[in-house]
Amino acid sequence: MAFLPPDILERLRRAHSLGRLPHALLITGAPGSGRRQLSWDVAALVNGVEVQQAKAHPDIRTLEPESKSRRILVEPFREFCGFFFATSFRAGAVKTGLVFDADRLHVNAANAFLKTLEEPPPNCLFILVTTNPGLLPTTIVSRCAHFALRSAQRPPLEGGAASVAAAVGNVLRSPRNSSAGAALRLARTMQSVLRGAREAIEDEVAADFKAEKKRLGDSAEDEWIKDEEARLKAVVEARALAVRQQLASIIAERTADVLRARHGAKQLLYTELGAETLRLAEELDEASLLRALDGAAQLRILLDRNVKEDLAIEAGCLALARP
Repeated sequence: MAFLPPDILERLRRAHSLGRLPHALLITGAPGSGRRQLSWDVAALVNGVEVQQAKAHPDIRTLEPESKSRRILVEPFREFCGFFFATSFRAGAVKTGLVFDADRLHVNAANAFLKTLEEPPPNCLFILVTTNPGLLPTTIVSRCAHFALRSAQRPPLEGGAASVAAAVGNVLRSPRNSSAGAALRLARTMQSVLRGAREAIEDEVAADFKAEKKRLGDSAEDEWIKDEEARLKAVVEARALAVRQQLASIIAERTADVLRARHGAKQLLYTELGAETLRLAEELDEASLLRALDGAAQLRILLDRNVKEDLAIEAGCLALARP
């Protein structure tokens, strides 16, 4: 579940006051969610200084991609990490390391970091910041307390997201004899949006790779090319998965909005669909909406399992239809 930055900061403030702060945090979120700012806020919190002072604090260090390949290589990482083992502590300080774009850790740097997380030095806090947690080794993720951020404002529905939200409305309003057909159309819409999103992601990643190879020229070694191709393949999968999760969330949230309206809620997630939401709230009974919400949950469960994506989407969308 994703939270707003102030909510996460307050939870970490309480944990710190009780002496229960983890030794490693993973802060993730979409661009604009406030990942970096939250990491600095936490660093300032644990060291008892203002955020403006944190960036020059002697016990706070940062690391981010700087090499030609825009990766965090093992030597800069060892230099960064050595500070936490070799330097004496100031009274009351929590030595804090911020790793920005942590998903760009080179495999050797990631392995070195894993060893540090397995046997962390005392009075230290590592904060990993990334938009792509799926690109981090699971062994590193499992040793961090993961905090996912959401933006204070939901982006407007547009493009494929708007098409999926509209198709959900069609399923909800369809009578029993045509509900299954509407659910299958929702599935087709979702599948089409996902295919289009994946193609766009692949094109963007391929263009970035081509531009980077051109920039490096003859200095682009075969090992780097092989490593970068593998990384970018994982980037495509992670970003495509994020789109799929977003669409599944829209299906659940769109249905939940109707249930909220039925109970008189004034704050709806999809205000642009407010008029239609109110009509559906008047037409549908609570039992039908709860069944649809169960169907949306079933869709998420199927997508998280090792089921062929198209089949999972069809079965999950059909679960929204009226019996």
